[in-house]
Amino acid sequence: MPQTRTTRLVSTVFAGLATIAVAGPATAQNLTIGAILELSGRFVSFGAHCQRGLDMAAKTFGDKVAGLKYEYAYRDVQSEARGVISAFGELGGTRHLNYVIGPTASPVVAAAIPPWQQSKPLWLVPGASSLDVENLAGQEPMFFHTYPYAYHYHKSMAAALRRALGPGKKIAVLYSDDAYGRSHMPAIEKYYIEAGFEIIVRESVRTNSPDMTPVITRTAHSKPDILLGVMQTTDSIALAKQIRTLRVKIPYLVGMAATQLQEWQAAVGEAQEGWLGVSTYLPGTEDWPADKTYPKLLPSTKDWEAKFDADYHAAPDYDDITCYANAAMLLLAIQQAGADDKEKVADALRRLDVMTPMGRGHFEPSEGTRQQAFADLLIFQRQHGKSVILYPPEAATGKLVPVE
Repeated sequence: MPQTRTTRLVSTVFAGLATIAVAGPATAQNLTIGAILELSGRFVSFGAHCQRGLDMAAKTFGDKVAGLKYEYAYRDVQSEARGVISAFGELGGTRHLNYVIGPTASPVVAAAIPPWQQSKPLWLVPGASSLDVENLAGQEPMFFHTYPYAYHYHKSMAAALRRALGPGKKIAVLYSDDAYGRSHMPAIEKYYIEAGFEIIVRESVRTNSPDMTPVITRTAHSKPDILLGVMQTTDSIALAKQIRTLRVKIPYLVGMAATQLQEWQAAVGEAQEGWLGVSTYLPGTEDWPADKTYPKLLPSTKDWEAKFDADYHAAPDYDDITCYANAAMLLLAIQQAGADDKEKVADALRRLDVMTPMGRGHFEPSEGTRQQAFADLLIFQRQHGKSVILYPPEAATGKLVPVE
């Protein structure tokens, strides 16, 4: 694949899922980076994988940066707004940390913005596709976003479907009645209609609903060619299972980022067959070269995957590699700034241009964010228990097939 495409401390390793305490406030001899993550609750799969990426970067980088010993201050926000408000209040407002990574899930990140704005540490956000997040924080100079937004999702998915199916197909959209689902709708209306599709169903689904049968049945009666399920992991699992149980006959089923997760695939089992998804990274499908200047910290994709497997005896997912890249880039920026100075570090981070295991690491403006990295997406379909890449064309490993 052409490398023009921008695809995607020593810390103490904490295994507990409760709120995690570490050393006290930073001094002239040490530096603390806040790691505010969903280590329990409904988004635990995001936060737990992100923690692995952060820890792996710390072990690889070493125990000092810019001459200072460093560590993470992990905080488990329990996938709840009140948890993230408390964590930012403590780490940003009370301890005055200069750097924070996380959280990842759109609703939790959106809830973090008001408390973050009280102290405005340099904030790396390795998740959150919601446009609410971009609208509230995208133009802030200390906000660095390292994950695609909703418009990246749907621009790529619409292009992939148009290329495979041509125009004129009918789409049904089922979206969660939360900030995540609602914020995707403007991009859906824009990009699928521009691609020549007709949206015939727009139905919201209550978050954490145990029974989606009524809305699924109404949708099936409309006879769409494509079903677009815009919801996060737990609801996406329920949707896929219930569509399978009800034997709904819709040729093409489109999910969001959850489709790539091992947790989603294991939970839905045979119901995963035929589902499409989006991802910045799929294990074993790309091999970006090692960075020429920092080959130990930023090895080739294959070498990084081999090291991850040796450390964790598991295949990585996009949260593992995204958070690794986030931590590595932040540490390099601090090293280049030569001091624990968030303004200098932010300037260094803006100038940074490296090759990471998930592609080029460089911040550029997106539609509404001043500093965006890793925005390009792979479109894939689950076929016989594997992810087959459909788009972009130069990365494709197979073709789109209808659900049997």
